[in-house]
This record gives sequence, structure tokens and C-alpha cells, in this order.
Amino acid sequence: MFKNYSKAVFCLILLTILFIGFALKIENVNAALTVSVTTDKAVYNPGENVRIFVTVKKDGTLIDGANVFVSVEPPGGGISGKPASQIPGPPAGDYTAIFSLSPSAGGGVYKVFAQATFGGESGSAQTTFTVAAAPAKKTVDWAVYNPSATPANPTINDFVRLNVVLRIIATISPGPYPVDIVCFVDGVLVGEGTLTLSGTNPMTVYTDPRKYSAGTHTVIWIVDPNHEYNDPNLGNNQAFFQFTVSTPVQFDFSLIASPSTQTIKAGEEAIFSIAVNLISGTPSTVTLSASGLPSTGASFLFNPTQGNPSFSSTLKISTIENTSPGSYTITITGVSGSLSKTAVITLIIESPVEPDFKLSIAPESQIIEVSQSTNYIISITGEGGFNSEVALVVSGLPYGIQASLTKSTGVPDYTSILTLISSQTSPPGVHTFTIIASGGGKTKTLTATLIIQAASTSTTTFTSTATTPLVFGLFAGKELIILIALIAVIIVLASALAAVKKRGKAEKL
Repeated sequence: MFKNYSKAVFCLILLTILFIGFALKIENVNAALTVSVTTDKAVYNPGENVRIFVTVKKDGTLIDGANVFVSVEPPGGGISGKPASQIPGPPAGDYTAIFSLSPSAGGGVYKVFAQATFGGESGSAQTTFTVAAAPAKKTVDWAVYNPSATPANPTINDFVRLNVVLRIIATISPGPYPVDIVCFVDGVLVGEGTLTLSGTNPMTVYTDPRKYSAGTHTVIWIVDPNHEYNDPNLGNNQAFFQFTVSTPVQFDFSLIASPSTQTIKAGEEAIFSIAVNLISGTPSTVTLSASGLPSTGASFLFNPTQGNPSFSSTLKISTIENTSPGSYTITITGVSGSLSKTAVITLIIESPVEPDFKLSIAPESQIIEVSQSTNYIISITGEGGFNSEVALVVSGLPYGIQASLTKSTGVPDYTSILTLISSQTSPPGVHTFTIIASGGGKTKTLTATLIIQAASTSTTTFTSTATTPLVFGLFAGKELIILIALIAVIIVLASALAAVKKRGKAEKL
């Protein structure tokens, strides 16, 4: 019984040892560094040194040789940090770092962060201290750039707007941040205001438009002029720009008409192109007119009648059949206020054209063979307003030629296709025929030529196993009769010989 009891105690002790070892191993795996951080006092003045102490432990034991980093974050943002050095022991595990406050350090609560690493394990801690001073400024990098003037080349009569682009280049947080911005021209304040920006998106800022005197002016834009922010880069807080204001140039324009001369017949129209070009100054409305036209039956129309240079216009001069023929000098005038410009053109009007028509054919000559066909195109063109029907007739064609027109009557302008078809009986040779067009009391004729050639013959050479055509080709007349007789005799002899052979075979059987 004692032996059994001893065995049970031994097993219990063994299990206890294994459990403790396993627990210690688990604790060792999950073990982390314990870090504490303090400052040598709670409140500082600007310009003082802040001494920071850090203690690093593991499982309650002070650790030497740890990597310790300490950082300080002011209330306005902008963290700064440095490694902490180990304080020689004993005791072990103590580290320190010193931060110097700027004489202009802002007041408020400063955050202290301590981070320690050792043997692949880490730990951190934080604390705070207070600086007794005015509140710290927020850190924002402001920038103004791309200054400009609208319009770019102003005159003394223009209202000028000054522009600039405002942007946050960098900041601790996205904002929003209100900021003052001012604009000076030649040292005189011409614009100011407070704007609120968030993030880094640019914003275009501009002044109220105003007129400026002639000459060159210097513009200065300034953002945060009272330095309400802690701006690490003051170089981009100002933007300089110069613009020049000129005295306006007197308005002037030119007037050009083309072509310089046109010739028409009474009852027709003439078209001229008018160019009104800006020479200088600010464009003003120019109105066009024309003079010097015939006193009877002539009128003009500008399209458009007026406009601001530079622009183009079309002048149409219309006449009637009763308009007197002659050469007319026409003056085109462009007027804008007290400014006037002229251009001169010449219009020559001839006597009106009597209503008539023209007759033409193409081509004037064609060549075909017997039994072939060909086409001619007949054109009837009206002149002088001719509007009567014109009928077409074709005459003088040789025997055996058939003629057809796609259109035999119509009001000019029109075309008709004349088709000529020859036959076997059409005589070869050169044949002249006549086209007659009649209408409106007028008759026109023209002639054309059709050349008919005899049908061409072709010789074909070929080889044939049939001998009969060849024989008939070689013999004619009496020779052919003799040949036929000989062939007949040969056929009779062959038939007789075949009969004799047949009879002989029958007798043998």
C-alpha cells in the first residue's frame, strides 16, 4: 500500500512540475516590455530644457541595452523625436533624453511618447507636460502663386481684376484653417479678406475690378500678413506681379471690295465680296451702304448690312432688262460714328441677251460596222431667259439606219441621247445627217457624221479528221462531179465484195 501511495505522489509531483514549466513557457511567450516615462517637472517656461526619463522592465526586471526612442508633440502639431541614452547603473533599465524648448514656444499641453524594443519585444508609454505661455500657433505652410490681371492688356478705360492662387502646401491636419490675405498695388491696399481653406486644393482669389492709370503697376499678394500661423516656409507667402495699363488706341478699320470690276447683261446680278478689317482700337459697329448705281432698274443688298470689324459681307447688285447699259462707278461706304471709309468698284452693264437656245452634239462623228449601233448626246441650252419647248428631229440618215431619241421635246436646259442602229442593208461609207431643233419661233440645226464600215471577215485554220470538207474545198465544178462518181463506184464495189464474202460463208455452213 505504501508503494502505491509513493507512486501516486511521484506522479502528482511530476504533473505539477510539467504544468509549472508549461505555464512559465506560456508566460515567456506572451511577455512584453513594461515601459514608463516621466519628466523632471510638470510645468516649463519657453526656452527651458525638458528632461525625460524612461524605465524599461521585463517580467519586473530592469532591462539594460534596450533601444529607446522619445518624441514630443506640441499642441500646434509637428512631432520631433530622438533616441534616449541609457543612464549608467546601478540601478539598470533607466534611460533619458533632453528636449530644449524654443524661447517662442507656444503654451499648452505637450505630449511625450516613449517606445522601447529589446530582443524582438517592444513596449511604449506616454505622458504630458505643460508650457506656461501664450497658446502655440498652428503649423501651416501657406502659398500664393500665379498672379495675373484680367484683362491681360488693359487700357485706362478697362476695369481690371487682379487674381492669385491660394493654397495650403502642407499642414498637420486637413483643417479648416481661416487665413487673412491682402493685395497691394504700388503700395496701396486694393483688396483684403479672410478665407477658410481645407486640405490642399487650390483656390483662386481676386480683387474687385477697378480702373488704373496709364503706366506699369506693381502688385503684391500676401497671405497670413500678421503671422498668425507657424509657417515653416515664409518665402512662398508673397507673390509679385506687374501689369501695364495703356491709353486706348483710336478705332480704325479698312474696307476692301472684290472683284474690282464685273461685267453683266441687263437683267442679271453681280456679286461682290466686302471685307471690313480691324486696324486698331476697340471694334465698333460699321454700317455699309452703296452709291453710284444706275438710276433705273438697279438695286443693291448687303448681307450683313453692319457688324463689328473684322467681318465680311456680300454685296448683290440686281438689274432688270430695262437697266441702261454702260460702265458705272459704284462707291461702297462704311461708317462708324465720325469715321468713314470707302471702296470703289466698277460695274459694266451690257445690253440684255435675247431669249434664245443653243444646240450641240457630242461626239460629232462615230464609226460603226454593219449591224452595230452607237450613241450621240444632244444638248439644248437656254439663254436670256428662254423658256419655250424645243423639239428635236433627225434627218438625212442613210437607208437601213434606225434612229431613236430618249427625249424629243422639252424646255431648255435638257439633254437627249440619240441612238443609231445599222442593219445588214446599211450601205458602208461616210454619212452626214442633220439634227433640227425648233421652238419659241427659233430653229437651230447642226450636222454630225456616221461612218459605216463593211463587216470584217476572219479566217479560221483548224485540223479535222473529217476529209469531206477538205475535199469539197479542193474541188469544184466538173472535178467535184467526177469525184462524186468515183466515190459512188467505190461504194458499189465495196457492197458487192461484202455480198460475195457473205455468200461464201453460207455455202461452207
